[in-house]
Amino acid sequence: MNTFTRWLRKKWILYIFLCIPVFYVFVPISQYDTEYLADPAKYLLEYVGKAATILFVIVSCITPLKLLFPKVSLVNVLVFHRRQIGVSVFVYAMLHLVIYYFYTGTWEIFIEDWKKLFILSGILALVLLLVLTATSNNWSVKKLGAKRWKQIHRLSYLIMLLLIFHQAAQEKTGYRETAIYFAPLIILQSFRLVKIGMKKAKD
Repeated sequence: MNTFTRWLRKKWILYIFLCIPVFYVFVPISQYDTEYLADPAKYLLEYVGKAATILFVIVSCITPLKLLFPKVSLVNVLVFHRRQIGVSVFVYAMLHLVIYYFYTGTWEIFIEDWKKLFILSGILALVLLLVLTATSNNWSVKKLGAKRWKQIHRLSYLIMLLLIFHQAAQEKTGYRETAIYFAPLIILQSFRLVKIGMKKAKD
């Protein structure tokens, strides 16, 4: 392990990385961005939601990257930090929900909006993220057993589908931008399945 890799494994470096979306949100404020100034609450809502989505894509890419490039040091750093990155997805998703509550203005409107499919898909994704976050610890692995724990964490595939719909069904984001977000994950998972299939064929 080289010096750069050892440096990246430090927890404080990871936390700085995970806080970048928080730091970056001040950029449009300082630049008097017209989109932000027109509707700050809506801007923050969309921004935090996209941050959660991108972090989800990053953490979901780690497993196929590990399978495809097991000796790459940067990939091993991501594996080392996978749990913390996964928890950060839930944190940003929860913040997204809180901002959405204040954006709607009242509890009645907030609950009424759950009838919209793209809102409901986001709520369901958040509930499943809560399940994964609550079991992202050594105690849960020991208590549930490795096999059952892995089965629970396969819910990430369902979360992926829910997030794709949640993002794509929004007028602001749309299918094209959503495809850009999830393209790396879909490509890596496809290569992963091919490699697994080739390995099984040889056995």
